[in-house]
Amino acid sequence: MPWNESITYPIGKNGIAFFIGSIITLLTTGYAVYATLQAWRREHNKVYLMMTAVVSILLLAALEGILVRAAVIEFVHLGPFGLLIMIIFMSFILNHASQQQLVDSEKRFRSLIEQSPFSMQVFSPDGWTRQVNPAWEALWGIEHKYLEGVYNIFNDQQLIDKNVMPFIQKGFEGTACEIPAIVYNPAENQDVKGPVRDRWIQGYIYPIKNEKGELREVIIMQQDVTEKKRVDDAIQMIAAGVSSVTGDEFFKQLVLQLAKVSNAQYAFIGKLDTTMLIVKTVVVCAHGSIVENMSYALKGTPCAQVIGKSTSSFPSKVQQSFPDDKRLKEMNAESYIGTPLFSSTRKPLGLIGVVSTHPLEQIKQLQAIIEIFAARAAAELQREYAELQVRHMAYQDFLTGLANRARFHQELSQLLAQSRSDNLTGALLLVDLDHFKTINDALGHDIGDEVLRVVAVRLKSMHRSDLFISRLGGDEFVALMTLRKQDVLEPQIHIQHVAQMIMESVTNPIFLGDRAFTLGASIGIAMFPEPDQNELDILRQADIALYRAKAMGRGIIQTYLPSFNTDVAKRLVIEGALRQAVENEQLALHYQPQLNAKGELVGAETLLRWNHPKLGNVSPGNFIPVAEETGVIHKLGMWVFEQAFSKLIAWKKQSIPFNAQLAVNVSSWQFARPDFIKDIMDILIKYAINPKQLVLELTETTLLYDLEEATNKLNTLRDLGIRIALDDFGTGYSSLAYLRDLPIDQLKIDRTFVCELNDNTEHPLVESMIIIGQHMNLEVVAEGVETESQKSKLIKCGCNVLQGYYYSE
Repeated sequence: MPWNESITYPIGKNGIAFFIGSIITLLTTGYAVYATLQAWRREHNKVYLMMTAVVSILLLAALEGILVRAAVIEFVHLGPFGLLIMIIFMSFILNHASQQQLVDSEKRFRSLIEQSPFSMQVFSPDGWTRQVNPAWEALWGIEHKYLEGVYNIFNDQQLIDKNVMPFIQKGFEGTACEIPAIVYNPAENQDVKGPVRDRWIQGYIYPIKNEKGELREVIIMQQDVTEKKRVDDAIQMIAAGVSSVTGDEFFKQLVLQLAKVSNAQYAFIGKLDTTMLIVKTVVVCAHGSIVENMSYALKGTPCAQVIGKSTSSFPSKVQQSFPDDKRLKEMNAESYIGTPLFSSTRKPLGLIGVVSTHPLEQIKQLQAIIEIFAARAAAELQREYAELQVRHMAYQDFLTGLANRARFHQELSQLLAQSRSDNLTGALLLVDLDHFKTINDALGHDIGDEVLRVVAVRLKSMHRSDLFISRLGGDEFVALMTLRKQDVLEPQIHIQHVAQMIMESVTNPIFLGDRAFTLGASIGIAMFPEPDQNELDILRQADIALYRAKAMGRGIIQTYLPSFNTDVAKRLVIEGALRQAVENEQLALHYQPQLNAKGELVGAETLLRWNHPKLGNVSPGNFIPVAEETGVIHKLGMWVFEQAFSKLIAWKKQSIPFNAQLAVNVSSWQFARPDFIKDIMDILIKYAINPKQLVLELTETTLLYDLEEATNKLNTLRDLGIRIALDDFGTGYSSLAYLRDLPIDQLKIDRTFVCELNDNTEHPLVESMIIIGQHMNLEVVAEGVETESQKSKLIKCGCNVLQGYYYSE
């Protein structure tokens, strides 16, 4: 060859290694052609196309060399030439690609800086500005040409004064870092002299190094965080406005902070009136101060589009939108934002709003902020409402709407103090409905509750400013009043007059559906103030007077007198002595005979008597109620059964003929006990008494308290053979329907009806009772027969059995 290279021609045959090597060479080079061609098709980069051409030349040269070696053709070996060409051209191609990548990278970098929405400023290592992007020029209002050779970051006095320079130094030393947010104004820079542009700026400094690690450039990326700072400040104001303070102070803080956040002249919270037509403000802020509240009609105001609906805003020209709103004119309003307030159940409560004398910007942001305030304001309004409800429940009776016992004690304490300081005469009138329990027992608690509500309405409708009406509980009501001694000559007479008005109001007929009631009432009066008299003394005295009124026959107005304490003391003595009466054998049983129309003995009623060593003969009307109230009635009742059954056995041993029935009265407290039937069965077995010889007398009130349970017990007793008598028939409120359903055997007409029988009056009521008993196949027993005339009339009417003083006391 021209360059003195030797060319050797092979002699002999090619071995297997030649063919294997040739195949590998062709496959490898062929795959290289395929791979570079696919890369070009994928990216359309001319570098890959050039590489494809060069590798193809190498492939052809290699193929030619193999053919020459195999003696297929006779020619110069071109394989080395192909390899040399590939090396030369590949070096050129890769060098060109590397330079192109560098150019592209530079373009991308410049494009990134130019098109970035973030402000970017490129510095030389010595701090001079090399380049800024359009975002930087837009942020500061300064073109790059005014910075060239003028602005050096190390000479910026604002950065020095605001302690930012240490972060700048760190970046120029090669460490990327964040620059904290500061307020920066280019107008304060004497070198630049830019426009006034106060901005909160947060920066990030990035060093750019060459391949040797040397600092080439420094980039500072600046971000305008003015709005973010404003939001942060707003959040802090929101936190201050929705702090843990409650009540009026909370609402004041809320509107003051809201006005600051929104930069508005007016902020207010309004509560919706129950008419749904008027808004009453809870608090109003005007020009940074709390001013007097107001109320206004919703119609024709922007608030009408807010309450119960959604947030509404008028960034400008709000007066033109609502020309009839006079308050907007008074405020010189230009813009308005309002947000509704809802309860947790989405019930409209009111609204919160701001009014400004200039157009409002950032409306969406302000709406979001005001909605945060609205949520807290609504929660506070609901808390106040709930607190009011709790207070209402704490001091108001849920059934009647009157003041309750707690509120009564509060009022009594205030009136007692006032009467002493202002020389007033006060009175406590304790009102108790007579026989109200009978209404509850006979007709149900729903009817009883309705009667109490009617009574409460009547008491409230008296419309007396000097009366405070309250319900203490159950069927007890109380009225408090005070009088100036110079206004009323006889205070006690005036108080009696008011008590009489209350009595008449309560005792007027009450109509509920097809039912008519005529209630009775008793009133106890306690006057105050007396020396050393406290609230409990006043209430106790009124209670003593009321007890005295009931003891005198009910339906009476009674004023407390000091002598009444004696009666109370006597009652306490009865209560104490009654507990030991059984053990001391002070109690005794008497037996009043019951005879039929022929005068034959058919039964006897057991009567309990108490002869106390000091108190003498104590009436059952006095000690039985005490026994029931104290629980002694259970022990006393079983003692009566023990004694009565013992007497039956004694009569039998003494051969005294008594094959009639023995009637024993049962208290409602006894009958209500779950073990009552078991106790009766045990005592019958103990004394071997025939159950058919026993009659249990129970009142209507006892049986109708729980009709279903009473019916079950009566059926069990009757299954044992015991007879049941309905005592005091006609004195309660039982209906014929109940009478029909109750499993009873006898009706006992109360003595109050029998006493009215005389020669000069009609007696249809007693006749009706007897007829009712006959139609229901019940034995009718008349109590309290005292004269021959009464006996004759009862027998004539068909009464089966009679008892009373006429026969035996």
